[in-house]
Amino acid sequence: MGRPKSVIASALTRAPWRPAFGLGTIRLSQVWTAIGIVLPVLVVSGTPLFAIDLTYHLRAGDIMFDTHSVLRTDVFSAAAYGRPWLNQQWLAQIVLASAFRLGGWFGLVALRALLVTLALTFVFLACRAAGTTTKRAALLTLASGVLLPAGFMLRPQLLGMLCFGVTAWLVARRRTHPTGVWIVIPVTILWANLHGSFFMAPLLLGLGWVEDRWVRGRAERTLLLAGLGCVLATAVNPYGYRVWSYAAGLATNPVVRRTISEWQPPTIEAYTGAAFFLSIVVVAALLIARVRRPVPWGSLLPLGVFLVIALAAIRGVYWWAIVAPIMLAGVLLDGPAPTERRDPAGPQNAAILGVLALAIIGILMPWAGYTGRAIPDGGRLAYAPVGITRELHRNLRPGELVFNAQEWGSWLEFEFPRNLVVVDSLVEVVPESVWWKYYAISAGVEGWQATLDSWHVDVAVLARDQQGPLIPRMRADPGWRLVYEDAEGLIFRRVSTSAGAVAVELTGGALVRSSR
Repeated sequence: MGRPKSVIASALTRAPWRPAFGLGTIRLSQVWTAIGIVLPVLVVSGTPLFAIDLTYHLRAGDIMFDTHSVLRTDVFSAAAYGRPWLNQQWLAQIVLASAFRLGGWFGLVALRALLVTLALTFVFLACRAAGTTTKRAALLTLASGVLLPAGFMLRPQLLGMLCFGVTAWLVARRRTHPTGVWIVIPVTILWANLHGSFFMAPLLLGLGWVEDRWVRGRAERTLLLAGLGCVLATAVNPYGYRVWSYAAGLATNPVVRRTISEWQPPTIEAYTGAAFFLSIVVVAALLIARVRRPVPWGSLLPLGVFLVIALAAIRGVYWWAIVAPIMLAGVLLDGPAPTERRDPAGPQNAAILGVLALAIIGILMPWAGYTGRAIPDGGRLAYAPVGITRELHRNLRPGELVFNAQEWGSWLEFEFPRNLVVVDSLVEVVPESVWWKYYAISAGVEGWQATLDSWHVDVAVLARDQQGPLIPRMRADPGWRLVYEDAEGLIFRRVSTSAGAVAVELTGGALVRSSR
């Protein structure tokens, strides 16, 4: 027997229909999630873009778009022109160049915000998969973001960090979704064409297998098979397994290790190093607090492995910053998986999310006027000297060879494609002997004039903070004339050229040498 129509009508009157989603349905847990992810995005979005690596990737991407082939030789610097270049990051260059073609500098800033958001989202999901509460997962994600500002520079490594976050999440949820680890294989294929950190995919799977084997007493063969599949997948790129030698060679290159700060061990003198060592103290304190319920060594192994990687180089701190929160989310559980506390909903939660959204829009809006190649002002682009660039556009002639500050090399070859620089950010491609000569010249060591003469340099673009000892010597040398200077640096032009000197010109993409 059905109820009378009058009863049904009365019930409908007393309980009006409400939408499943609305401002009043947003819960506190969603606010915590947004805070953990969005606050680091706000901080990163308020920092400049760094041209030191970014701009040579943009130019490489443009060349590949125009030639429809992977760039395999150096076409940027005089010191390495025509030398083989194992361009393992070619796909990242295509991604970056695509964003720049679509939206200029604003497109790149938007891409950076998106990648950082996605990377932190997967850190949060991995913490949740490890069994912790939403609030704790959000706080751990926020801690990850606090360690990572320097790692969130827009370059291929940021795409590698996203792949790392996806892989860490898939490994963290392996016990409830064991077949999900197979997804790591296609992720690795992309990773091996984006950044040299691709080897961490099989490493994460292997560490997961060790933890299951020695903590739970058994381990699924799926992890080992997926790890083997990842190793095989790294060969799916234009260079095959040679990408492994590229990754190893870059990490052991003596010039890279001695002169690039990110490849040197962290110290408390810089923010990243200080935050890293503080995180070690915090992690150790949290683990010691569990002295009555010690953590099995199999669960601590990933922390130990990535701690060693971080101690070896500042770049390693970025991977530690992702792994440590996920590992803590799993090992700090007390007994059964924690349950969520009261999770109230209400319009006040929507108001907080609205403030965060407006903050992101407010930070990105100043970039909206830079949707083309025009140089952003107000210090929005670092390692891109605005005054020097404008002067060079007025006076630098096509084909002239530029001796430059290394940190400006990437920017100069982006802005002046018809001129070669002496050195740039492709440290591993330039011969080691050239680097030591470059640093001797920058230090004003006796004989610098002869070296510049032998290289047939026409113009010298010097940075005050990188080549201070050379500046007074070049000022006093009659063979060079100061044509421009500002707070960032100086431009000198050769006064005369000895007989039989050689001009360096780019004609149709080829290097042509001819007598003056």
